[in-house]
Amino acid sequence: MVLPWRSRGGKRPNQLTITAAETKTPAQLRPSRIERIQSPRLSLTPRGAAEICRRLENATAREENAECFKIVSKIKNLVRESGETNKKCLLQNGVVSALTSCFQRFSSAREEETRLLEEVLSVLTYWLPLSRTEGFTKMGSTASLHRLVRFLNATDAKTRQNAALCIREVLAVDKRYVYALTDIEGACEGLMKIIRDSVSTSSTKASLMAVYRAVSCDNKIAAKFVKLGLVALIAEMAMNNAEKSVCERCLVVLNAVCDSEQGREVALTNALIVPLLVKKILRVSDLATQCSVSVLWKLWRNNGEDMLLEALQVGAFEKLLVVLQVGCEEKTKERASELLRNLNRCRNEIEKTTCLDSSMRLKNVKKSF
Repeated sequence: MVLPWRSRGGKRPNQLTITAAETKTPAQLRPSRIERIQSPRLSLTPRGAAEICRRLENATAREENAECFKIVSKIKNLVRESGETNKKCLLQNGVVSALTSCFQRFSSAREEETRLLEEVLSVLTYWLPLSRTEGFTKMGSTASLHRLVRFLNATDAKTRQNAALCIREVLAVDKRYVYALTDIEGACEGLMKIIRDSVSTSSTKASLMAVYRAVSCDNKIAAKFVKLGLVALIAEMAMNNAEKSVCERCLVVLNAVCDSEQGREVALTNALIVPLLVKKILRVSDLATQCSVSVLWKLWRNNGEDMLLEALQVGAFEKLLVVLQVGCEEKTKERASELLRNLNRCRNEIEKTTCLDSSMRLKNVKKSF
């Protein structure tokens, strides 16, 4: 069979194409934009990562600000492009050591280096939290700590957050860094200000953990934070903040503060403390319950009957009874039992007075404490 257009020795035009072309407007006849699909970038190789770190260390040794900034920016882009793959590769080839060396070298330099140091600090937080063997000790040098404190009191919220994250890690490395940091003017105030301002959830939690490590280290440091209003600040934050992790850290800090005599005295004068502690028992987490019982026990040991009466009025007896019934760790159980015995004694002595309402009689409780 011979097709008609073959017999005439020509090719039959594509009728569909012609029809479509005839119906298009002039604007539609313009060349269409070609959509380009970007091919995935290749992951960083160990050799390439090691070379980048070596270049940064060499530029740092020569104090070449511009070259260091260029390399640090490249590291940031590599992490953003391929995420965990490049992060892991860079970490295994010494990126943290190279970054901390750069931060340490330029920390004592003039103000022109601030932009570079902010960039280094920003990139360094990609690998936080770190283990203690990652070369992070360079951030505990005198120059580095002074620069971190300056960033802690900066105006930029992101810079303050990054500084708080790094300070938390530095204090976890060695106790000597706690003493070195708290001796720097503005360090304690900076941590308190971040908590008070609630710059971000991450910075608040980092600052609370840094404060916890500081007050747990020495009673004199704890007294310094207490004078700055730490007890009232964390009590208000724990009462008003609905986030579980923040509330939990507040109670952990309060428990550490109450190890000092001055901390207990200030806590007893704060009208929020006892109601807050009773409220948080069995409401947040097991750790929060342990800390709440611990603080109540410490305050009772320091104050005795006055604190017990206040605790009875806000329902501590029932809460502690439930703590024993649902189970808890041994130390918490011992403290809860001791508090219950004394609360029961106090309740029996004042049961006929008007201090307690009828709900405090607990007629269904059969066991005597």
